[in-house]
Amino acid sequence: MQDKISILLPYKENFSKENFGSVSLFVKDLNEKSKFKKITNIYGNTKFIPIKNFKYKNLKQTFLHFTGRNRTHTNQFIKEAKKNPNLKIIEVHNRPISVSMIKKSLPTKKIILYYHNDPLLMKGYSDEKRRKNLLDSCHLIYFVSKYLKNQFSKNLVLSALDKKKLHVLFNGVWPNRIKNKNRTKNIVYVGKLDKKKGFFEFKKAISNIVIDFPDWKIDIFGTNNKGQFPKSNHPNIKFYGQKDNNYVKKFLLNSSISIIPSIWNEPFGRTLIESINAGCSVISSQSGGLKEISAYFNLLKLSKPSKKSIYNALKKLIMSTHELQKLQSNSVINTPFNLTHITNYHDKNRSTFLSQ
Repeated sequence: MQDKISILLPYKENFSKENFGSVSLFVKDLNEKSKFKKITNIYGNTKFIPIKNFKYKNLKQTFLHFTGRNRTHTNQFIKEAKKNPNLKIIEVHNRPISVSMIKKSLPTKKIILYYHNDPLLMKGYSDEKRRKNLLDSCHLIYFVSKYLKNQFSKNLVLSALDKKKLHVLFNGVWPNRIKNKNRTKNIVYVGKLDKKKGFFEFKKAISNIVIDFPDWKIDIFGTNNKGQFPKSNHPNIKFYGQKDNNYVKKFLLNSSISIIPSIWNEPFGRTLIESINAGCSVISSQSGGLKEISAYFNLLKLSKPSKKSIYNALKKLIMSTHELQKLQSNSVINTPFNLTHITNYHDKNRSTFLSQ
C-alpha cells in the first residue's frame, strides 16, 4: 500500500536521536501511536541515523542547496510526491514557503501547515497579504500554542471559514503515573545556553546557590548556538551538553527542581510540560506559550527572570520541603497536554481529509 500521508520537515531538522530539534520530537510523538502510522512517510534531511520504527526518506543534499536550501529541499520533496498517485495529505512543518511551492505543483492535495515558531518572525510572512494567501492555500493550519495562533491572526480580516482552519495543537507527553518521593537534591536546566533562554541570568543566580546551599547540585543540559558547552568550574555544577530526549526525561524523573527562565516569547515550552510530567517542582517564566501551560498546574512563576528573582525562587523551594513537595504533585492526565488526547484529535482531522 502506498502512503497517503507525507510529512515534510524543515531542511535543517534532524529526524534523529542525535542532534534532534523540537519539530522532530513533535512529529515523532504525534505519529508514534497514530492509527495512520503505516501509511505515513516522513521526508527530511539528516546525516544521522533516523529515528527507528518510522517510514522515513532522506532528501539528500545537492549543490543546488547552496543557492536556496529550503526551495531545493521542497522541490526534491515535490518530485517524490508526484510519484505517489495515492497521496492525499501533505503536512508541512514550519516552512510557509514550502506550502506555496507545493500548492502550485500539487494543487489537488490537502495541505496542512504546522507552526512551531512565531509566524511574524518568519522571513517574508509578517505581511498580512502573504499570510492570508497562505491561509487560502492550506486546508488547515496548526499552532503549538494559542500565542502563535494569535500572532498569525494579527491584523487579518478572517471569515468564519478562515477561523475554522486555525487550530491549536499542543506538544504533548504520555502521562507519567509513577510518583517518586526519593529525589536527588538538584536543580535542572534544559535548553540552549543563550540569552533569550535566560541562561546567563540563571548562571549568575546559581553561582550563589552553590555557595549558600552546598548540598544541592546543578545539572545543565544543552549547548550554545555553535553546539558547544563550557566546562564547570565548581564541583556542584555539571554540564552535559545535548543528550537524547529520553535520557533527559529519565533524568527529570529523579530530579527535584526544573527551571525555565526564558526571556523571549517561547512558542510553546516543551521542557516545562516534560518537567511537570516527570514530577519536578517547576519554576518558569510566563513568556509566550509558557503562560498557557502554567495555567493548568501549580508552579512557581517568574514574572521577570533576573539573577535576583531566579535566586529567590530557588531559595524558596530549597528551604521549604512542604512547598517543594506540593509542586511535585501535578498531573497531565486531564489536561490538553495528554498525548493520547492530542493524537486522537489529530487523527480525527486526518480521517476527515482522507475520506474526502
